[in-house]
Amino acid sequence: MADEPASMAVFFGLDSGALEPLRLHDTDAMQKIRASLANAPAVVRNFATESVADALKSALNVSLVDVFSTAWTKLLEIRKYCDQSKYPPGQVNNYALAEHVISSAHHPRFQVLLDGAPCGPEIVFDVELKLTIEAACLEILDAKIMKVATGSIQGSGSISCAGATLVERKTAALNFPGKCAFGDGISIGTPYRSDPHSHSTTGHEGR
Repeated sequence: MADEPASMAVFFGLDSGALEPLRLHDTDAMQKIRASLANAPAVVRNFATESVADALKSALNVSLVDVFSTAWTKLLEIRKYCDQSKYPPGQVNNYALAEHVISSAHHPRFQVLLDGAPCGPEIVFDVELKLTIEAACLEILDAKIMKVATGSIQGSGSISCAGATLVERKTAALNFPGKCAFGDGISIGTPYRSDPHSHSTTGHEGR
């Protein structure tokens, strides 16, 4: 799978070796996995660490746009755009956000298998991400976020396993496009009418 250019994996540098094999190798969970492979050839035991690192990179190959949009759809103040009595179908609405912080936590877990059989315990990672967005403007149509324009974005975060920090990113500017379109749009809720007698201004009135 190709790396998503603005993904969590790229932000944490997993595409350029930021997750040092030795740090992962020395974690308690990885040591238990290797112990369960004591009877396997050394090449198999050593490869287990690399496989877990690759699995983590794949799991975090998630666009930061998805992280942003998930947070934005939870904003109560934009749910008003689901009311088609006030914001009729076909009407484009812009909603501006001042500087805000999006915090996101992820806990990918993996089980190493050898010939289909589990080896040792599951290995669980704790991924913490904090994103500060200078400003953003959402384009909303038919209860969906269609486009967004953002100001500068700063990010920080860490990846840890069983309390041991494996990767840490201090505040740094994100390489993120200033504008982004969401194709068919991202739903912010189910459309409804607060006034059942209202009708769309984009309909065929007067016919």
